[in-house]
Amino acid sequence: MPGSRKAKSFVKAIAVMVVGGLLVKWALDARKLSFPVAARSDEATGEFGGDLEFLRQHQVGPQLEGESNYFIDLWNPGSLTALARVNGLTNNHALFVDSHGRAGFSWHGGRYGMYPHQTLLEPGQLAPAFSAKDLATVLGPDSAAGIHNIVLAGCNEEGRIRSQEFRRYFSNATNITYMMPGKLAFKPMFFQAITVPSSEIRQLHGKIRTISSTRTESTISTVASAGTEPLGIYVADLYLPGAKKPYRTQKAGRELLEPGNGAAAPSTMASASLVKTR
Repeated sequence: MPGSRKAKSFVKAIAVMVVGGLLVKWALDARKLSFPVAARSDEATGEFGGDLEFLRQHQVGPQLEGESNYFIDLWNPGSLTALARVNGLTNNHALFVDSHGRAGFSWHGGRYGMYPHQTLLEPGQLAPAFSAKDLATVLGPDSAAGIHNIVLAGCNEEGRIRSQEFRRYFSNATNITYMMPGKLAFKPMFFQAITVPSSEIRQLHGKIRTISSTRTESTISTVASAGTEPLGIYVADLYLPGAKKPYRTQKAGRELLEPGNGAAAPSTMASASLVKTR
């Protein structure tokens, strides 16, 4: 039965979240993270002064013949890779990046940067921040050229993620998935976006409660109730080969990561719903 298959897909995704140790009942609010961001000045630094060696230490590339995915996990190293493997995501020519994210980096401000969960830092260590260019630098030109899908887990509260910037350094990426503008990112929505077809993704609702000046807690529910609000969904900018601008922005889902699917031509996507993001 279709309903049964949908339920099983969703239950599987939720089960993997728990097994992987990534809790569904809390998320850090990037607006309230008060720790400073590091700046360095030697040749091993990225665009925002982040230590590229730190980024390399949290990168995992293909492990076996026939694999093509890369993971940069700045949240809970090992968990994202395990989630992907359990769900058969091993050969998608994809780069998955799990991190905090916010705007405000670079001398003129406004640019989006990715930075680690504070549990990955030593006491007193400043948090390094990284750009799209830094990700490509760490992968290297050959590996970056092989990436067709980029999936960003971080918050996009300021609406400053620009897929064109990522495509500038990953020229063959035809699907760039990210949190919709104006929204914080929550793991349950991220996990669904990469493991469940877009037509089966459930809208989840959260009731956010402030724990301290640096942390908020959100109780996640599958139904709306008093005091809850819908969590943001992940969207995908789709590009044709060689294009400088996306031809379409739509709800993200597992089908975009399947080998051979790629970014379909505009004429074949006419019946799909469009998500306006700009």
